[in-house]
Amino acid sequence: MVAPTRTLQGIVLSREESGEGSLRMRVFSSDEGLVLVYKRLASKRASGSLPDLFDEVELRLSRPRTGGDSVSFVSEWRPLHRRPELARGQLRLQTASALSLLYQRNGAHLAEPAPVAKLLADSLDSLVAGYPPEAVHLKALYRFARIEGYPVKEAWWQSLPVEQRQAAAETLNVPLRELVQDECATAEILESLRLWLNAETELRC
Repeated sequence: MVAPTRTLQGIVLSREESGEGSLRMRVFSSDEGLVLVYKRLASKRASGSLPDLFDEVELRLSRPRTGGDSVSFVSEWRPLHRRPELARGQLRLQTASALSLLYQRNGAHLAEPAPVAKLLADSLDSLVAGYPPEAVHLKALYRFARIEGYPVKEAWWQSLPVEQRQAAAETLNVPLRELVQDECATAEILESLRLWLNAETELRC
């Protein structure tokens, strides 16, 4: 009898070799949110034959899924969109990694994963396009919190000193392609938002 399967599309957030010759990956999908999957490794495999970090992939999986970390195995996969450029700059890679952690820490029990899945893809593509990583990170974190219903505009933004409030409003409201920013100021605002979210909400970032 053929084992039941399902197809999953999503972005690879983490990958690491696990025991018993398997690759363990966490994938964020617009349909299922955060999904833990395993892929058995051949003893001799061609270089580049495995999903890479931040790739958007389509996976054929064994059917079982009863919770956020239920185990499914990958039988087939294909890349839909790859982002090798993210590894070609330290700050760009650090920001992509921070976004990955945000989704791994908070993505398992989202009621509506589709809007934040689109946010993740757009943010990674903005990094690939060369936009300022601090601004991309700030916009992503702020929008993630707003999608999840936290009062970042009403509480966090209102609590900022006037100069920071103005700089934050510009960074958050001006399209990245038009943004002229002070990187140090943006980094301070980003840290303020991160600390506020960790202290005042259930998000961990």
